[in-house]
Amino acid sequence: MEPSELAAALGTAASAATYIAVQGCFHVAQLLRQRRVRAEGSPSVTILKPLSGHDDALADNLDSFAHLEHPDCELLLGLASPADAAAPAARAFLARHPGLDARIVFTDAAAATNPKVAQLIGLTRAARGDVLVVSDSNVRATPDYLRNVLDSLLQPGVGVVSCLVAGGGERTLGAAVENAQLCAYVAPAVSTAHVCGRPITVGKTMAMRRGDMERAGGWGAVGDVLAEDEVLGRRFEALGFGVALCAAPVLSPNTEATLARTLERHTRWAKMRRALSPVAFAAEPVLQPAIVAALGMLVSSSMVAVQIWLAATGLQVLGTAAAVRRMRGRWPRWGFAGVELVRMHVAFACWLGACVSRRVEWRGNAFLLGRGSQLVVERPGRSVRRWTRAILRRFAS
Repeated sequence: MEPSELAAALGTAASAATYIAVQGCFHVAQLLRQRRVRAEGSPSVTILKPLSGHDDALADNLDSFAHLEHPDCELLLGLASPADAAAPAARAFLARHPGLDARIVFTDAAAATNPKVAQLIGLTRAARGDVLVVSDSNVRATPDYLRNVLDSLLQPGVGVVSCLVAGGGERTLGAAVENAQLCAYVAPAVSTAHVCGRPITVGKTMAMRRGDMERAGGWGAVGDVLAEDEVLGRRFEALGFGVALCAAPVLSPNTEATLARTLERHTRWAKMRRALSPVAFAAEPVLQPAIVAALGMLVSSSMVAVQIWLAATGLQVLGTAAAVRRMRGRWPRWGFAGVELVRMHVAFACWLGACVSRRVEWRGNAFLLGRGSQLVVERPGRSVRRWTRAILRRFAS
């Protein structure tokens, strides 16, 4: 074997071993979480649902929250403006369920730099529950949604709980790639981080006691960062609380997404991960043995390198199928093999995009990301040199 072939083989083998370890850790951890003992108690709960724009299947997502199995629960729908595209769906939801303890709360967009946190500040002020459950607009609940979350929150020592996210319902290639990324990349990485003692908080669904949230500094303490969920989890850890993952993943339907939207969203998330943990971010391509093998073919264009790439690609396709099966409860169709080929390259493109830029656009706002995902608002006409100085000041502070 030529030295270039050996280098390609060793690099891919190391990547494949890491990939198998992460995927195996994910599956074992999910099995153990499902055996968690049921917790006692039914505290009053307020679900905080910040709305912005019209997500895929928004009406169905909202309707799913009308059938929750919990004796004392209110649902607050946050809108930053009566003109928001989500407002008609929110009003229609309330009209369909007049007996539900639910209402719209108009929030102040100027309450925080982070638009979502600005909504959560207003929603929390209006809440009456002892437990706050943040639930994004693109989450679809099962009747036992709150019971699953509370079972984790009410365990001894736990301060905040979040959930893995299972994407589903794809009708377009972009939506299929989005859902595969959530099930086969994000979920295993988050789960493995928890097992390794470095818990990650995922903001699609988060639950905490109101009093503990106030001790952690409230929403105002995370109002100027993009990763409010992860930074909040770290604040809970600093207070000595446990940061837990719910045993049951939540469904986030992605049906009509374009490939461009998926690329934009996951590039933004990659930039956020880079700002939070640069070292871990730099190692992310190692979790994609097919990409490592493809890079190996650039070093050695021999048939051996091609065979290594085929084997690595087959491993990733099988790994993605198994992860989707774990998250969604059923095996994907055979066409998902093609989706995985697209997904792995989209994920690598997102990583490369995050390497060269810290600029993100979100909810109609443009920001630059500083250390810890600190948000610096972009203003028209501001020069590149002044942007650079602002970022350097953030890192130096």
